[in-house]
Amino acid sequence: MAQLELRGVGKTYPSGTRALRDVSFSLEQGTFLSVIGPSGAGKTTLFRILNGMERCSAGEVLYQGIPFGSARGRRKRAVQKGIGTIYQDFCLVEQADCLQNVLNAALPDMHPLTGALGIFSRQQRLEAEALLERVGLGDKRDACVRELSGGQKQRVAIARALMRRPALLLADEPVASLDPVTGRQILELLRDIQGEAGVTILMNSHNLELARAFSQRLLGLHGGAVVFDGPPEALDDTALRAVYGEEGACGSV
Repeated sequence: MAQLELRGVGKTYPSGTRALRDVSFSLEQGTFLSVIGPSGAGKTTLFRILNGMERCSAGEVLYQGIPFGSARGRRKRAVQKGIGTIYQDFCLVEQADCLQNVLNAALPDMHPLTGALGIFSRQQRLEAEALLERVGLGDKRDACVRELSGGQKQRVAIARALMRRPALLLADEPVASLDPVTGRQILELLRDIQGEAGVTILMNSHNLELARAFSQRLLGLHGGAVVFDGPPEALDDTALRAVYGEEGACGSV
């Protein structure tokens, strides 16, 4: 059984805009897949559906065989816990320290009172500290997030996502706001995590060069439809034109 499966997913907004058209693909555990395509191709809408922020208008999304839309109660929480998200703008609490930001990932599973009071267990704290160490920020545990560089903030965000122990990580333009060197370091970290923990990574990327360099598989969207699905080496000029139009074939993306 595939870890993630989309069957004929479509999304039409009230305005009549069709953002996704009959999107179907499956994803096996431990794969690094990048979704590529020009602006307006439907990449952001696809990610918003996968992280539960949007509902599809047609078709269905299954995680470990469980439909997103029909999951309720414990089953829904189990689906949500299995999927972590890393955002372009980090989505951290800037006034809090790094450790607190990582610990915040545990709040949904805690009793409302202990969560509101910020009473975390010793095990939770040790796990959060270990994750900060894993992403190279062991010495920044007590540092205020607002004092960090962009690359360091993204490392905190990765540690926070891993605190949920996800089997699937959604990385929405995770290096778009970083300089090229730092961005490559972040993707190297994600690839290492993928290899060590067997975590599946599904990345939304505008950077074709980095998507090709770090992904095992590319999914090309154009006009809301899948027009390419295959390994990076199969993305030839014909496939580039299908994804990006004539500009893509000239290497300008």
